[in-house]
Amino acid sequence: MKNNTLFCFWLYFMFIFFETHAQNTQKDTLKLNFEEAKKILLQQNLKLISSYYDISLAEADVIQAKLWRNPYFLWNQDMFSIAKNDYFNFQNQFLVQIEQVFSISGKHLWGVRVAKLGIEQNKLQLQDVLRGLLYELGEKYIQLQMTQKKQVLYKQIMEKYNKLIESAENKLRVGAIAKTEVIRLKSERVTILSDEIHNQNEIIEATSSIRQLLNLRENIEIIAQNTLEIKEDDIKIDEVLNQALEARPDIKLAKNNIQTQKANLSLQKAQAMPDLKLGYQPSDKGSNYVRPYQGMVFEMSVPIFDRNQGNIKRAKTQITQAEINQAQVDNTIRNEVANSFSQWINTRKGFQNFTTDLMNDMQEISKNADLNYDNRNINLLQYIDLQRIYTQNQLQYIDLQREYRHAVNRLNFSVGKEILNF
Repeated sequence: MKNNTLFCFWLYFMFIFFETHAQNTQKDTLKLNFEEAKKILLQQNLKLISSYYDISLAEADVIQAKLWRNPYFLWNQDMFSIAKNDYFNFQNQFLVQIEQVFSISGKHLWGVRVAKLGIEQNKLQLQDVLRGLLYELGEKYIQLQMTQKKQVLYKQIMEKYNKLIESAENKLRVGAIAKTEVIRLKSERVTILSDEIHNQNEIIEATSSIRQLLNLRENIEIIAQNTLEIKEDDIKIDEVLNQALEARPDIKLAKNNIQTQKANLSLQKAQAMPDLKLGYQPSDKGSNYVRPYQGMVFEMSVPIFDRNQGNIKRAKTQITQAEINQAQVDNTIRNEVANSFSQWINTRKGFQNFTTDLMNDMQEISKNADLNYDNRNINLLQYIDLQRIYTQNQLQYIDLQREYRHAVNRLNFSVGKEILNF
């Protein structure tokens, strides 16, 4: 019995081990450029898919607004006759009446108009949601791409220091170098390792955000594929501003809101007129002076006290409010475009300091530093200083690429459409 228990425990342990190992090793790698990421976003982002249904809801409101009111059917019957001591006798008294309510002064038409403007409003809101999602995806994609570039650099430097430390420890065993030199190399490696860990955490955060935006599984690793190309794009601020005022969905929403409020004012004025109710009595026995009786019914409220004054005033105020909101949105767009355009121009100028010759010279400095240190032409401090200069130069170049891409992404977001690629 004891042996069987141990055997079952061993089987359970092996099952858990292999299951955990399989889960840890089953990680899919997805290589994406930004265009491919955008396509997946359009197809799979849950927030975007949910926003599509807002349009369907608005279309349902239009269908409902177009419908006429249902007719009324009225049946009145004598339940108990005291004279005859009889229940439910149709021969004593009954009344049949059909009624229909008609809206006058354009209530029905203006209600449909307001509902149709609601469809347009939801379509524009969908565009604004998409604009925000593309901007967020761009920011996280840039973060992932640049941190992955830094990770490659950190690994190269770590490999270099690992080899140096291994060589230095061998020399220390035979007394060729001092122990402090080995300690100094290990200390420098720890500093680089700390930066690498921080950078790796950024990669994890950016990857998680992109997976959420693209609705991907949590075990998918993403590798950004774009390469940076700085182009001397000839665009002017006035052209960019005009494109923004034409393309931005929020300015279109503000204009649509004014139209909606104006249509709502017309609807509220129409609501001041009472509805008309027409009815027909095809058969009336016992409740009228004529037996049998057939007649017409005409009913409407008398607009003496309630003429919808409050709602009309409210609608007029909402028009003024919508016009002020449009002016605010217009001013916001102008300032956002001017700000993002200036940042893009300023960042692009920064690349003038990073010429091809400078980058090649820095590569040579790093290679020569390794050779000169091995040949003892330079001491440890000089070697570390040269490596720091090279590392700082490479990191600054990557950061500038990152800032340039952010500037392009912000400019596209402020304009409301893609005018530059990154």
